Amino acid sequence: MARFITTLKELGKEVTWTLLQQARGIPEAKAMDDFLEEKSFVLLFAKTDLSERLCITAAIRQMSGQTMYMGPEEKWEEAVSQFPAALMGSIRYYMDGVIVHGLPTRNWRPGPEVDFPVLNVGNKYSHPAHAIADIASMMRYCGDDLRKIRIAWIGAPTGTMFSMIEATEFFPFALQIALPQMYQNEILTTLVKEMKMDITFHETPEAAVKGCQFVYAGSSGRGVVPFDAIGNWTLTREIMAGAEADARVLLGTSPMNAIPIEPEVLGSKNALLLLQAENRLRVYKRMLHWLFES
Repeated sequence: MARFITTLKELGKEVTWTLLQQARGIPEAKAMDDFLEEKSFVLLFAKTDLSERLCITAAIRQMSGQTMYMGPEEKWEEAVSQFPAALMGSIRYYMDGVIVHGLPTRNWRPGPEVDFPVLNVGNKYSHPAHAIADIASMMRYCGDDLRKIRIAWIGAPTGTMFSMIEATEFFPFALQIALPQMYQNEILTTLVKEMKMDITFHETPEAAVKGCQFVYAGSSGRGVVPFDAIGNWTLTREIMAGAEADARVLLGTSPMNAIPIEPEVLGSKNALLLLQAENRLRVYKRMLHWLFES
């Protein structure tokens, strides 16, 4: 049966831990191999995202695979909803796997229509690869023991945030979240309470970063958060001073969509942007291996 990677919850603890450790063990992130030789993938991007497209394309090509990109301008989403059997049949005939971005995949299951590997590289409510890669980045500084680690999320949510929430079921870290008022959601807080994990919600960025060793810069929420309110969610040196000494900064979304970050914070040695990019490439390669392992 075809393998899917859609959410961390569906992936499960054992596979998630295995992918994490295998990704960390890759000596060189850009190493070339022929594992995907003669395999082709279609990249179905319902939302443009240059950094994500670059990363997954690099992973596939460095493993000797081929890609075909279909962006939102091709209007393929309508075909998915109206003619799923026909579209999936065509994909199955021509391609070996599907890479999906910006499309809900939570309800996707292997079956007669979708009997090929599917990899979700990010949507509104899930981004398993980013969560695994970012945890690997954190382990560079804290080792394998995450029990004393506290992570802050500041700004509007992204799929990475939701996957990090799911990750608390597999990894023993604490998560402290501060969302703009328009994103504060009783359904989300109720869900978190039911999970019984160490996740707390805070009104301000200052409160969220307290005692944290890692701080995420989340989405700016452009289009939802009023423009004049975005400045209140700027990640500044003053806010970072409330975290633990030498707290590290991670991006929870692409740089152009993130909350404003002071240049002194973004350009500091504690910003892990390049390490995040390196580990995402590692994780994608391990995920692609897992999808096609017999």
